[in-house]
Amino acid sequence: MLNKSQPIPLYFQIKENLMYKIKSHLYEVGNLIPSETELQQEYKVSRITIRRAVRELVQEGYLTTRQGKGTFVSKPKASQELNLITSWAETMMWLGMHPETKHIQFSEVTAPINIVKSLSMSVGDKIYKIERLRYANNEPVCWMVNYLNPRYVPELLKKGLIGESLYETLEKRYNIILNAAVEKVEAKAATGKEASLLNIRRGSPLLYVTRTTYDADDIPIEVVTAASRADKYAYTVQLAGRPKK
Repeated sequence: MLNKSQPIPLYFQIKENLMYKIKSHLYEVGNLIPSETELQQEYKVSRITIRRAVRELVQEGYLTTRQGKGTFVSKPKASQELNLITSWAETMMWLGMHPETKHIQFSEVTAPINIVKSLSMSVGDKIYKIERLRYANNEPVCWMVNYLNPRYVPELLKKGLIGESLYETLEKRYNIILNAAVEKVEAKAATGKEASLLNIRRGSPLLYVTRTTYDADDIPIEVVTAASRADKYAYTVQLAGRPKK
C-alpha cells in the first residue's frame, strides 16, 4: 500500500489514501474512521506518522475529531467559485444542498460610513438593510447583511424578496443585471452574537466576506457582508497563466 522507496513522505501517502477512502465513500460521512492504533497496524508506521496524516485532514475539513469519541468523516464544505457572481442560495442549490432563511429582518437605516463610499452615497443618506441567517441542509452556515441604495430598489422593504435570492429579485423585479463584483475575504473569530446564531463556540473561525456588486453600467448596487462557518464553507479560485514579463 505504501511505497517506502519513493521520496514522498509516508504521512502524505497515508493522507492521500485516507482521502481516497473518504471520496469513494469507503468511509461514509458521519462515520468513525479506524482508531490511531488500527491505522498504525494497517499501514505499519509509527503513531506520529498517523497523527500527522489525520491532523492535516482535520485541518482541511475532511475529518473532525470529537474529544473522547474519536475521529469522524466530515460533511463536505460548500464551495463557491470566486470567478462567478452567484447568490448564496444559488450556490447552495448548485451544490445539491437545500437553502433556507430562518431569520430575516428588513430595515431602513442611516448608511454606515464604510458603506457610504462603496455605494457612492452621501453621509446621512438612508439605506436599505437586510439581515438573514442562512441555513444549508438544516444547519446554520452564514449570517448575512445586505445594504442597498433605495434609489435602485424602490419598495423593496414592502415587497420583500422573491424566494431565497436577492439577486433573483434584482433581476426579475428591477431588471438589474449584475455584471461585476469585488470581494474581500478575511479570517475572523466569531463574536458572541455570531456564535449564538451559527451554533458554534465564540472565537470559532469564520470566513468573513465583504462584496460590492455592480451592474452593467458600473453602478454599485449593493454591499453585502457574510460571516460563514469555516468548517462548512470554502472558496474555490480558478487561476490561469503566468504574469507577462
